[in-house]
Amino acid sequence: MATESPVAPPGESVYGIGAGRALSLRRAFSAREAGAAWLGLTVLAALAFVPHIRHGGFYSDDWANAAGSLLPPGGSGFGHAVAFFADLTIYRPVLVVYVPLTYAVFGLNMAAHLVWAAALAVLVAAMLYAVLRRLEVPWIHAWMIAALTLVYPWFDSIRLWATADQVSLSVCLALAGLWLALVGIARDSWRWHFGAALLYLLSILTYEITLPFVASAGLLYVLRFGWRAGRSRWAVDLIVAIVTAAWVAAHTARTTSGPSGNVTHLKSIVTSGGTLLGRTLQPLGEQRTTIALIVFAVTLLAGAFAFRRFSPRFSGDSGWGLRDWLLLTVGGLVLAAVGWAIFVPADPYYTPSIYGITNRVNGLAGIGLVIATYGTLGIIGALVGRLRSRARALALVTTVSLGVLLGIAYTDVLRRHIAIWNSAYVSESVALTKLKARFPTLPPRTTLFVAGYPAYQTLGVPILSANWDVDGMVQVEYDDSTLSAFPVLKGTKVVCRPDGVGLSGTGAPASTAPYGDARLIDLSTGAWSEPRSRRQCRSVAARYVPGPLYLSFDY
Repeated sequence: MATESPVAPPGESVYGIGAGRALSLRRAFSAREAGAAWLGLTVLAALAFVPHIRHGGFYSDDWANAAGSLLPPGGSGFGHAVAFFADLTIYRPVLVVYVPLTYAVFGLNMAAHLVWAAALAVLVAAMLYAVLRRLEVPWIHAWMIAALTLVYPWFDSIRLWATADQVSLSVCLALAGLWLALVGIARDSWRWHFGAALLYLLSILTYEITLPFVASAGLLYVLRFGWRAGRSRWAVDLIVAIVTAAWVAAHTARTTSGPSGNVTHLKSIVTSGGTLLGRTLQPLGEQRTTIALIVFAVTLLAGAFAFRRFSPRFSGDSGWGLRDWLLLTVGGLVLAAVGWAIFVPADPYYTPSIYGITNRVNGLAGIGLVIATYGTLGIIGALVGRLRSRARALALVTTVSLGVLLGIAYTDVLRRHIAIWNSAYVSESVALTKLKARFPTLPPRTTLFVAGYPAYQTLGVPILSANWDVDGMVQVEYDDSTLSAFPVLKGTKVVCRPDGVGLSGTGAPASTAPYGDARLIDLSTGAWSEPRSRRQCRSVAARYVPGPLYLSFDY
């Protein structure tokens, strides 16, 4: 990337535009610029996410986290909540405090939780902007990339789902650490890098998605400042990554599929990642992944050929040349690979996806895909700009115009996704209304079995989709941590055991509710039962069947 500011003729900017009519894109990064850029990102986030803040709510783990934070076992109080989450998620120790803290601050105000998720999204975009400016990306391109990541629709669960804002927090800390590290090397100050190391540590211990990013950050130091300046700091980062990786591995109970399983999962990640890159390049219309990837590859190769064959005409007379766009595009692809690397040994569920809560897997990799995509727009702009002599501004106009069109397309998809999430929350609200109408109060230790209701609005957007979300929902709604609730999902059925009512089938909980404590309800018909013996249970059990798994398959 460019390392020196260009020299422009008097009265002319570096893009050949009169200085009186345009600001130089190569101006130094200042606090005023940062404030203006971040204000613009905040306004964009407000326009994008206010519909969800107004009409969205809690989903899935949000309910479980609310119950664990506000109604923890052992009694109310922040200390009990921290103890509960320490038992649950000690491999992410920052979350042990963070999750109950968010509920201590925001309570059950769902809009406040969603505002915070949007605020974290702005912070991620702002830190990305700061890092790109540190790498001397011109301000307008840095802002366009940051804005595109803000409205990028294929990791939108980390903006629309309060639980997934943990990913945003982790990525924000990692980017802040990288910014401090770059400043520290430029100033030859180790104090800055110690601050960076601390942020890296907190990032990984919040959500380990950033572990490979931290481990490989030193490569950027070396490329930007040289081996001598970067090696020692890279060593510190590697120590942080190794220590935190050991902690996560030692405290995470996960089944492993072995080397062959990891290779199979890696292939799935590469294939699905390619599909997602195709979506990133072509967000609207019938998806043509192969064509999109071919166009991407041809653009990259054409740019490389043009730079190699005609390098004097592309060598940075604008201060940000074709070489820089090529490096930015490749860097974006590397970041995407780094963002997905942590999931190779994980469960196959953690594979790049566009759908609902599963797209949180793209929380870091998606930033890389956006950077790579905008880099290709820059390559196109640079090539178009050379079609005419003395038309340097054409490159800028082409690149930014294509970026704006891409942002409009992303926003359109995001708006559609928000409508889907909001519909899911409406369905949840209807379910709670029906429960409260049938059971205005419930005795302590009651267990509800909820049948006849949709599990998902669409792929990855939950309604009553899991034991923990319905359980937490009922506990929060009735303000009683002794209550339990289970949805009757596809593949499960109500069974009448000698000692009480339970569920059997794929993913069914092993627990049994004693007769007299169990309540069965079908939310689609309003029918309900309170079996007090095995005989009564058997006479009604067949009535309580699962509702539809999905209401739609569109996302």
